[in-house]
Amino acid sequence: MDGRVLQYEGRHVVSFERYLNHPVEKVWRAITSPDRIVNWLTAHAQFDLIVDGQITFRWENGDLVHGKFTKVNPPYELEYTWQEKTSGKSLVRWELSDYDEGCLVHLTHTFYESAIVADFLAGWHVHLEMLDMTLQEKHVDFPWERVKEMHEKYASVISEL
Repeated sequence: MDGRVLQYEGRHVVSFERYLNHPVEKVWRAITSPDRIVNWLTAHAQFDLIVDGQITFRWENGDLVHGKFTKVNPPYELEYTWQEKTSGKSLVRWELSDYDEGCLVHLTHTFYESAIVADFLAGWHVHLEMLDMTLQEKHVDFPWERVKEMHEKYASVISEL
């Protein structure tokens, strides 16, 4: 359930694996439909879901991420670049696979420049929890306290690396 930080070719990779009790197709729709993304990522998304298609995430606080799709293989693989001011350019990869009655999600976020990895570990951890809530059709306000809690946890683990 918890995220991990891996080192790969000198880069930091944030990695999560989660089981969601929903079919792969339903999870795929949740990560590729702007009207669903806003519920769990809490960002407004605009994109053209094809390889080399542009993608933009815009949060209410003004944060902005730009990128482009590098892999689109419905409903199992999705990969896109992630460009923002604070972390530079990085790569987000979703791998979905059928598992029991649901879906195994493997999410990685690879950083090419230095980034505040604990922030991304905490953020993705909470956003994956929000994804599961969205798939269950439960609405909750974004849990900022949970982000702080997870940030403290991950920051202490990272300091030991």
